[in-house]
Amino acid sequence: MTQREGLASVNLGATKAIGQRLVTEGRFENLSEACRAGLRRLEDDARVIDRLVSLGQEGMASGIDESFDVDSFVDEMSATT
Repeated sequence: MTQREGLASVNLGATKAIGQRLVTEGRFENLSEACRAGLRRLEDDARVIDRLVSLGQEGMASGIDESFDVDSFVDEMSATT
């Protein structure tokens, strides 16, 4: 990637064809817009992953609920289907 006057130049390789197809189909005005949408999606996905990891760590730290009865839970779930 090169950068001049605040503009980035990126070699998209084979991915460029996908972006051009999306522009041709009218989903985006130009290739830059398609690339920005892809980067926004990556950013959103990273936020979701970070949140899931945080919730998983929180769950692990909370320990095991000794009062939880697996058999009762399975029976209850089976009765609702």
